Amino acid sequence: MKTWLEPPPITVPEALRAEVGGHDLVAASLVRRGITSATAARQFLDPAQYTPASPDDLPDMDKAVHRLQQAIEEHETILVWGDFDVDGQTATALLVSGLRDLGANVIYHIPNRFNEGHGIHLPTLKTLLSGVAVLLTCDTGIAAHESVDYARSQGLTVIITDHHTLPETLPNAHAVINPMRLRKGHP
Repeated sequence: MKTWLEPPPITVPEALRAEVGGHDLVAASLVRRGITSATAARQFLDPAQYTPASPDDLPDMDKAVHRLQQAIEEHETILVWGDFDVDGQTATALLVSGLRDLGANVIYHIPNRFNEGHGIHLPTLKTLLSGVAVLLTCDTGIAAHESVDYARSQGLTVIITDHHTLPETLPNAHAVINPMRLRKGHP
């Protein structure tokens, strides 16, 4: 039998609770992140204090965009390979919908977590490649060297989009887009 591990109790300052509109969960989350004053909460939550990195700053973004534009123009089939968790499913839905809105021929695959597990399951990949020109991953693929090499050996262009920890060696893909590849000190 599994035992739940409860986080240690915390004390939320009343001024902080008031600053976030009395939302206990938000206030507790801030305290757990070391933000304990109303001033620090305002600074942390104020979108004017956060400058997101431009997508163009992501290494390989230009190569990925160019190849996807080419696939759309040439009516090539793009296989979007997602992940079964919530961010993988969401990313898959957004990519498929967006690419279709741009006129792309898109098919997609979200692995069965029990039969295929995480990553690009090579036996399944082999069954899906007929007629596919581009393999576009989302939320997966950063460590899928064998599957990427196989797809490339079959003539596919592989574009990886993944936010997970970078391996020592990146897969030999056409483009590897991962926010951990942003330059140090990026906005």
